[in-house]
Amino acid sequence: MINETILIISNICLVVFTFVLAVFTYFLYSEAKKTREYQIELNKPELSVVFEPSKRYIQWINIHIKNIGKSPIYNLELEKVEGDIACFNGKKISELEYLKKINYLQPEQEIVQFFFNFVSNKTKPEEIKFKLFFKYSDEKRYVYRKKFAIDFSQFMNMSQLGEEPLFKISKNIEEIKENIRHLSTGFSKLQVITQTKKEKREDEKENFKKIKRRIEVAKKQKQK
Repeated sequence: MINETILIISNICLVVFTFVLAVFTYFLYSEAKKTREYQIELNKPELSVVFEPSKRYIQWINIHIKNIGKSPIYNLELEKVEGDIACFNGKKISELEYLKKINYLQPEQEIVQFFFNFVSNKTKPEEIKFKLFFKYSDEKRYVYRKKFAIDFSQFMNMSQLGEEPLFKISKNIEEIKENIRHLSTGFSKLQVITQTKKEKREDEKENFKKIKRRIEVAKKQKQK
């Protein structure tokens, strides 16, 4: 009788231990799975597509294609376009070669291409809306798909033609620096060897006036 009781207790203990071990094993497996999924999510490639005005001509719109993830993008393809529009030399978005296939994008690598010109294309910004559907894979050939809904109404207030103000300011400053360097190094003297002293003084005064006017223009553009 005592032996039977001991056997029953032993079996109960064994069942309890097995159950606890199974629960603990399942808990460890779940945590390990979550950790793996977190690592995959943290290190996966991530596509970013952004449209911005050109730094030189603000009515030219560039497309910025960038891998903002932690691992390379492979075989990037434009699968579909909804609201396909003519954007460059009469070509539609779906016909742009640089969007059709990009074999490789390393982390933080960015491709910038000209996309749209508001000067030659009379379509209003608020009328330009489309969706881009991309497909790409990681180094283990796992396939990702991403959609971008684009609305050009953000560019509605861009009414200025020509060069972007900061670019013009930078160019004027470079010209001012070049003129000052010529004056300080005596380069201008080499160009006026046949001048009289009076003519030379007049030329120097004119050069200083030009420099002063450029500085005033640059200041006004910066204030804008």
